Amino acid sequence: MTQRFTIELRRLQRDCHDVCCMCGRLFKTADTAHSGYAQDASPLYVGDCCASNLKETAARYYWQPRAYDIPGDDASLWRYMDFSKFVLLLKEKALYFARADHVGDKFEGAKGVSTNRTLWDDHYLRFFQEAVRNPPPGHTCSLSDEEVQREAERLLRDLRTTGQRDLRNSYLSCWHESETESEALWRLYCPPPCAGIAIHTNYASLNHSLGDDPDIAIGRVRYIDFRRAFAGVNDAIFRKRYSLSHEREVRAVIHDHKSQETVGLLRPVDLALLLDQAVISPFTSTWFEAVLKETISKFAVTIEVATSELMLEPFY
Repeated sequence: MTQRFTIELRRLQRDCHDVCCMCGRLFKTADTAHSGYAQDASPLYVGDCCASNLKETAARYYWQPRAYDIPGDDASLWRYMDFSKFVLLLKEKALYFARADHVGDKFEGAKGVSTNRTLWDDHYLRFFQEAVRNPPPGHTCSLSDEEVQREAERLLRDLRTTGQRDLRNSYLSCWHESETESEALWRLYCPPPCAGIAIHTNYASLNHSLGDDPDIAIGRVRYIDFRRAFAGVNDAIFRKRYSLSHEREVRAVIHDHKSQETVGLLRPVDLALLLDQAVISPFTSTWFEAVLKETISKFAVTIEVATSELMLEPFY
């Protein structure tokens, strides 16, 4: 295996994660997925069913379900922010990604609740004991029971350290998926009398404005009851408490192992692709619309400015 990954191959892996790209066969857990290149050097992501079409194999691995669901291209996304953050977006032409341990949720990246820690540890300790006793074909285990136990305990400590490190290596840009505005989110992120804005886009525009980068994972958060379930080792960054399910969050995630001392990253973005509409908070003073439009014009950005639908008047 060559371990050679072009950006085209990595995009194909992302887009065809669940299926063989040649025959369309759906993968099942523990199926073997093969990434590589055909005779004509085009990228391939296939199962055993079509692996004979590979001239070069970059990697093969046991397939696992993706940690998140990808919205449809036209899925409607909103990001609520105060005016200063909107100006930063225009000035830097970049989206701000906050480090996961600085977003204000102590359960960010959590595997479960502390009262269930023993269950988690016992499960993985048994898992590591079996892995040490049963090495891959061609290898034998000559360790005593005590040595197996010590090695399993070491691996469990490493697993804990990895979880904490992953939290510091993960950077998030969080969006709300909805066809309409949310009064609750206006009040949460732009409370009166804050000069607030909601920018509107869709999944395809967000993805392409970030360069269609396969190193940026964009998907729906799944909400779980941490009292009764655990987040998996590799999917915790896409799990949140069920009590927050009203957020209907779609998040973009960057894993950066070089910037642990940085609490946020600015990622360049194509504003023309990203910005469909800027909606003015219903709690903002009437003079703010003129200020917003003048600010947008100074940065030579074309974007529709709209008043909030919450400002509409009923009749009886």
